[in-house]
Amino acid sequence: MISSSITLLGTGYTGHALLQLLESRGITVTHTRRPASLTGPVDHRTLPFDIADPSTWSRLPVSGATVWVLPAEPVDLVRRFVRETGSRLGRIVAVGTTSSYLQSGEDAPVSEDSSLDEGQPRVRGEVLLMEQGGVILRSAGIYGPALGALGTRHPLDWLRSGRIASRESYLNLIHVLDLARTIVAALDSELAGEHLIVSDGTPRKWREIEVWARAQGYLGKVRYPGGASRRPSRRLSNRKLLRLLAPELRHTDLYAELAALEGGRR
Repeated sequence: MISSSITLLGTGYTGHALLQLLESRGITVTHTRRPASLTGPVDHRTLPFDIADPSTWSRLPVSGATVWVLPAEPVDLVRRFVRETGSRLGRIVAVGTTSSYLQSGEDAPVSEDSSLDEGQPRVRGEVLLMEQGGVILRSAGIYGPALGALGTRHPLDWLRSGRIASRESYLNLIHVLDLARTIVAALDSELAGEHLIVSDGTPRKWREIEVWARAQGYLGKVRYPGGASRRPSRRLSNRKLLRLLAPELRHTDLYAELAALEGGRR
């Protein structure tokens, strides 16, 4: 059963969506922001916190669960933080990134059986949290509507701005509201020491998205800068997520979601 009191470390785009969902269910949430960002009036449940500033750690309350949306690095501070505050954290669910996994080659399938890139400090921090019984949700690309003062995350904007290196690369996505529901499902589960890939389960090539968007009149000419330094294309599997958590994914029709994002601007 999900805890009635939760601490949320980080209130960016994903954190904001999760905060709204938890509060809509009557759950008490204490959320944190970096001290430098607290320039105006803040809610009484907002606490200044920075993993890099141990003087802020003691402000965290005793909670039934902690959702870690910040990168779990540097690992030495993560280790010290857990050692000094672990009794107040409760159950830990952390949001990571699927770039944590190594892959065998271009367009290779990636699952939880893939090796982790433990050369990344963030990955080492996540492994430490797993050793403490934490659940790591490694998210595909996050997109969705504007949330409060936070702007839209829109895949078509990534095409418009020339951020996509190759039209033949695969795109793996998760809608921010589905990611929030998945975090809640993890909080409500008995999983411990697990890591799961969170995606909508349908890798798509950018070429397919471009063709559809041009047919709808949403896109003009798209420039793909290319370059050998781009990340290898990959295809993510969410089978383990569906088997162990079975979260309610309501936003799996990408083209309907893209149309909604475009319509919201008109």
